[in-house]
Amino acid sequence: MVAVVLIASFVTGPFQANCYLLAAAEGSDCVIVDPGMGAMETLPSGLAAHHLSPVAVALTHGHIDHVGSAREAGRRYDVPVFCPVDDRNLLSEPMEGLADFAAPLLMEFYGSTSLAEPDEVIDVAPDSHHRLAGFDLEFLHAPGHTPGSSMIRLVDAEHGPVVLSGDVVFAGSVGRTDMPGGDPAVMATSLEEVVWPLDDATHLLPGHGGPTTMAAERAANPYLHAPTR
Repeated sequence: MVAVVLIASFVTGPFQANCYLLAAAEGSDCVIVDPGMGAMETLPSGLAAHHLSPVAVALTHGHIDHVGSAREAGRRYDVPVFCPVDDRNLLSEPMEGLADFAAPLLMEFYGSTSLAEPDEVIDVAPDSHHRLAGFDLEFLHAPGHTPGSSMIRLVDAEHGPVVLSGDVVFAGSVGRTDMPGGDPAVMATSLEEVVWPLDDATHLLPGHGGPTTMAAERAANPYLHAPTR
């Protein structure tokens, strides 16, 4: 376990997605989690404010609002991009995970609906562990929002488990399943088998909106239920 003393976050892009910086201390190595569309407008100043040195980019899933700046961040800081293997196609073909309404927005941002992959992509296998910036990051595979959707879990020696839940679970809600690649039945299984068993003390840091805890979501999130089988 590592005593996490710094988890910084900021909101990026038209979909107001959260980008996180994970570090053990000011002035240390860090992991950039989910640098979405427009993240490079804020990311350099966030890193500088805490004197952080990126060693990797980690993605919870492949939707453009979470990966839109992954290539630029990886190239600028010369670090690999860790992507759930089942969502790797979305790094270069984002429309495979989006509805048609998003095409004009991608054209506005990137001048194309197809993108170049980051220079170095590390395929993340379901439920695998990766040692980055001193953390043991566990990618909990929780598909349904996208085929590769994952939650990134680490354990803080003082505060207990922390889960960056991507678009799997939010405060009071869960991820949508009506986009290409989404599957409501698969999501229901993920919520029962991956999310529900999380310890009540788990701090949840979602891909959109504010932080919450598993205890709060178990008590009040209408989409979470104990397994029925």
